[in-house]
Amino acid sequence: MSTHIDHIVIAAPNLADLVARFEELTGVKPVEGGRHDVGTANALVPLAEPKGSYLELIGPDPEEAAVTQDNFAIASTSTQTPRVAAWCVRPDDLEAFAQDRGQETVEMSRHTPEGTTLTWRLILPEPGVDYAPVPFAIDWLGSPHPSQIMEPQLSVHSFKVQGPKIPQDLPETVEFSAGEPHLELVLQTPKGQVNLSDL
Repeated sequence: MSTHIDHIVIAAPNLADLVARFEELTGVKPVEGGRHDVGTANALVPLAEPKGSYLELIGPDPEEAAVTQDNFAIASTSTQTPRVAAWCVRPDDLEAFAQDRGQETVEMSRHTPEGTTLTWRLILPEPGVDYAPVPFAIDWLGSPHPSQIMEPQLSVHSFKVQGPKIPQDLPETVEFSAGEPHLELVLQTPKGQVNLSDL
């Protein structure tokens, strides 16, 4: 079964600060994505390469009192610094992919600033970790894909995933090495190459 990178998650305790710092480093302003039902909000940045993928900048929803459940990237981790936290693949068949992993899929949604609701199914990311080397997976169920939100101005120069074992169905664009869990993303931007470890 083939898989494609759907999106890469950058998490921080303050979304507005993350968006501002990202724009300062890359020269590209993220687009407001919307609000999740779990107390988080996001901003989106489409990628030219890999085509059909995007960056998700995520943080606590400022209009909510707290993250309402154990969101993998925000509430359950020990770090309070911005980081490349996780990544998501889009398999040809999500249910078969989940069955191979012995996992279940759940349905989730996000409310856009325009007042529409996007719905998708996914395998939940691993909670309680600062860096998730094993990708979670998604099926957009016919919802408009976030990579179409604006014309892409960025590309992935390199994406390095470090973890204890090689994930199954690894996309070719990912460089994997054994070690303590860590994710490193370098982008090609209007300001040149930017390592998001500098966030």
